[in-house]
Amino acid sequence: MTDSLLRRAQHSLAPLQRRDVDGALALAMQDPVAHVVPAMHLEIAKASGVMPGSLWGVRRRAGLHSSLVGVVWNGANLCAVLPEGDAEEDDALRAEVAAGAIARLTRPAALVGPAGVTLDLWGRVEPWWGPAREVRARQVSMAIAGDPVRVPGIDAGDLALEAVRRSTLDDYDVLLPACVHMFIGEVGYDPLRHGRAGYEERLRYLVRAGRSYVQMGTVDGRRQVVFKAEVGALGGGVAQVQGVWVHPSVRGRGLARAGMSAVIEAIRAQLAPTVSLYVNDFNPVAIRAYEAVGMREVGTFATVMF
Repeated sequence: MTDSLLRRAQHSLAPLQRRDVDGALALAMQDPVAHVVPAMHLEIAKASGVMPGSLWGVRRRAGLHSSLVGVVWNGANLCAVLPEGDAEEDDALRAEVAAGAIARLTRPAALVGPAGVTLDLWGRVEPWWGPAREVRARQVSMAIAGDPVRVPGIDAGDLALEAVRRSTLDDYDVLLPACVHMFIGEVGYDPLRHGRAGYEERLRYLVRAGRSYVQMGTVDGRRQVVFKAEVGALGGGVAQVQGVWVHPSVRGRGLARAGMSAVIEAIRAQLAPTVSLYVNDFNPVAIRAYEAVGMREVGTFATVMF
């Protein structure tokens, strides 16, 4: 993994240059649902002219020339746009990217993305970056590029349900506890005890950007969030939904299906024509809810959490 070995390798991992942005975007757009996170950051870089230090390019050398063949985003999570083939050349590429990551990148909070590439990279970096806190090897990637299935009205008069809408900063005090509850259940720790400032800054950003959706209702005599979801990534014409949550006291009453139908419709009108998400394969209730509103499986993700 030394610099001398990396220099002799056929592939190099180095900070992405401004001249490479269009080529990197073209690679990500070969599968915009799978690569929405890198596409989002590449589009921001193209629009602003500012290259973030978290964007890395993978180049293949051929004589005196080289060509861009991959992209790595190494922010809070690492997401890679790399070939998933079984050819010897593709295997060598992933091996050399892993070597470069060990030598040059800071270990992220998680590896996330298409399962084939993500688990391959994890197998190569594990001796240096491990152990993992949890490996979710099969997460169902789902998407919809048309109108959602309309869900019949819910008989929930006792909840005094309001319409699903974009949240505002006026909702923040009731939205934050819902987001934290979802995060603990999904990730396994309290974000307010580990990086509270960054977590709250991120949530406020999503609210201000119009990428947070909420439905209010009355639970236990108090007006509370009963359903919420955020667009965690937005790029390449794809909006990736994250943080879907229903208040524990009102689960099993169809709020997730109705809420997702409304959110998909709003996102397609306001943000992007394609709506995607990924869900753990051990959560069949959620998968059925997403299928009920018209989302379909389009791939497999994996997440390795540290």
